[in-house]
Amino acid sequence: MRSLVDSFSLREINYAKTRLNILQVVMERISVKDFNEITVDEICRFAEISRGTFFNHFATKSHIFKYYIKLWGVHLRLEMEEKSFINKTAKEKIKFVYHKIVEENEKYPSLFSSYLKEAIEFDNEIKLTGAEIAYQFPNISHAPSRVEELNEFSLGKVLETLLKEGIEKKEFSKDINLEYTLLLLISMIFSTAIADKYMPKHNDLHDYYEYSLNHIFERMKV
Repeated sequence: MRSLVDSFSLREINYAKTRLNILQVVMERISVKDFNEITVDEICRFAEISRGTFFNHFATKSHIFKYYIKLWGVHLRLEMEEKSFINKTAKEKIKFVYHKIVEENEKYPSLFSSYLKEAIEFDNEIKLTGAEIAYQFPNISHAPSRVEELNEFSLGKVLETLLKEGIEKKEFSKDINLEYTLLLLISMIFSTAIADKYMPKHNDLHDYYEYSLNHIFERMKV
């Protein structure tokens, strides 16, 4: 197997290591305080970098949200490429996506909810480099075409593809309003940001998603 130094320049390796280090510091700090309370100076102190170095890697502190979501999206994409996932029904695949959202929200509630409160969409403003892919996912190809493919991944595109797959396989009615249904599914994702405030404590996000998806699927029956 080729090493990182065989595949990338020292500059590319250092850039990847620094971005991943900054993210790791943030993930550690949100275990003790809310993301909004963490300052850039605090991140720099724990990451042992200067403010200039920080801003060479992230335009703002909020861009760490997008970086975190991008890496999470690649993890999700790779799981969805496994044979055990491919053989599922469209309904099972959609439920799997929401299960992974719940899982991530439970791991990092401060970061995930804070991101959703600020974001309008899961955009592609942050791009992962080949070196970052190689560091985080050493067992997959980090060829430029594969890196580009992974960078284009978005939840919106995934859900739209799964809805079309369900229609094609006759799981869902061909008469559903695809645009409105997709909007409804995406809106459910962003409801994570307000769930803690308005959802009764005896309920949880998994139950909410399960309940909502079952109602949506019922309306989409052939």
